[in-house]
Amino acid sequence: MAQNALLTQFYQPLLNHWSKAHGFRTLCELTCRHFALVFGVEKITLAVAYKSHWKIMLDMTEAGIQFHLPPLVFPEHSDVPFHQMHKAVRQHRPALLHDIELNPEPHVPRSVVSHTPKIRLLLPLVRRGIGIGCLTVDLPDNAATRQLQEDDFLQLSTLLAAELDAFLLNASIQDEHIGRRSAERELKISLQEQRHLQQQLQTLHDISFQLWRAHSMDHMLFTAVDEAKKHLDIDRMAIFLFEEGERMQGTYGTDLQGNTVDEHYFESAIPDMWFATLTLEQKEYLAIEENTPLYHDLKQVGFGWSAYVSLWDEDTPIGWIACDNLLSGMPLRDYHRQILKQFGFIVSQHLVRRRAEEQLIRLNTELEQRVSERTQALLQANEKLEKISRQDPLTEVANRRVFDEMFAEEWRRAERHQLPLSLLIMDVDHFKHYNDSYGHAAGDHCLKTLAKALSSLERRAGALFARYGGEEFVLLLPGQDQQAARYAAKRALYAVQALQLPRENGADSAPDIVTISIGVSTIIPSSCRTPGDFFKQADLALYEAKSKGRNQLFVA
Repeated sequence: MAQNALLTQFYQPLLNHWSKAHGFRTLCELTCRHFALVFGVEKITLAVAYKSHWKIMLDMTEAGIQFHLPPLVFPEHSDVPFHQMHKAVRQHRPALLHDIELNPEPHVPRSVVSHTPKIRLLLPLVRRGIGIGCLTVDLPDNAATRQLQEDDFLQLSTLLAAELDAFLLNASIQDEHIGRRSAERELKISLQEQRHLQQQLQTLHDISFQLWRAHSMDHMLFTAVDEAKKHLDIDRMAIFLFEEGERMQGTYGTDLQGNTVDEHYFESAIPDMWFATLTLEQKEYLAIEENTPLYHDLKQVGFGWSAYVSLWDEDTPIGWIACDNLLSGMPLRDYHRQILKQFGFIVSQHLVRRRAEEQLIRLNTELEQRVSERTQALLQANEKLEKISRQDPLTEVANRRVFDEMFAEEWRRAERHQLPLSLLIMDVDHFKHYNDSYGHAAGDHCLKTLAKALSSLERRAGALFARYGGEEFVLLLPGQDQQAARYAAKRALYAVQALQLPRENGADSAPDIVTISIGVSTIIPSSCRTPGDFFKQADLALYEAKSKGRNQLFVA
């Protein structure tokens, strides 16, 4: 079961990519990559019968995949003995050789060569009964590979043989008819490319419209990569943006399966490579190199054409678009140069526009936040100012301004509804003597203590306790009759006495604690009386309370 799963893992994606590949070279590279991915293979050699001689067409090592066309002469010293390949080709069947040790290079002493055993797979490539090549694969010796059978790779041997035969036949035919066919092909390609260029220009317009409609910078970069791969005949694409300090940041790119993936994790110094010199120093918009190594995550994964399109904000470089043909091996067309330049210009425009828009949005957001903060601070300051203007700064109870406003308002309400209105005026007894004896700081503390005790006595709606001035306080009781006012005055007297605030005796026989005197007045307002008359009545009652010996109340 495990063996079948391993072979399925090898064959299924390989055959899927096989159907999309362009050319025998791409097929070979795909096969090598899948051997490395599934079985952990590091060494593969493809030998072919080319013009009556056996030669090396492909060699995969730890350094990468090397495809040779025309093929190289078979080396005198090779890891794969020629007699092993010759035997497998003669038998027309795959062979598995166990416990193989790699032969050392001539200049390397045998004492330093690793003798780790390998399993060697020999796949003869036979066509119409004639051996035309042999693929040699050195498999690691482990539990999974030891279960492999020679017939497991018959399908691969047959497919490779057919593709190699077609490749060699095509090469032979091209050698014979190169002149005529080249002219015909060039003419056909030219006509096709002209038609294709017109289609691509329309596609560029459509892509530009999609970039304009993108809802964010991130969405725009993803759309640029994904749509260009789909419609511009490009296998892989990635966009890199430059940062301060000569560094570049990845955005979106393409994995080895052709999927558009997030590559924001990638960050690197701008490399000192051929395309950097052309695009940044010589200010070329496009740098293309054919038959060059192709890389993924800084590792070589194949050969093909590679293109770098520079992105500009006027004279300032802002990034690159990297393209290649790794997956399909599709050749570089003449129209690609024009299309890639136009695409780079479009992406540059949208990048600059989007950055300006996002900067404007960010500035507006910051401005709105700053205005909101300032507005909130102003509201808080106004609230604090309003509170200060309506509060006695020493005792932190309502001040005379609040009392005057509410007194007039409650007078009008009581007159309109013919309800009783009561007023208590309270005065601290012998407060001047208290200040002279203990000092003004102690006097301030005394007033604050009295205000705290008296302000908490009356909690009914509409009641107002305020400092009227100096050592004088008032308690306004809307809707309360004389009996309720008298009861409130008694509670105030007892509350102050309960504080037991000590003071020195004066010339008279006053008690040795702080006391208050209260004048009480109640009225049902009418047009023949005024608020001033009512207040004066309560004030006269306070005078009577003081004249009768203080520390008592008097009701007018």
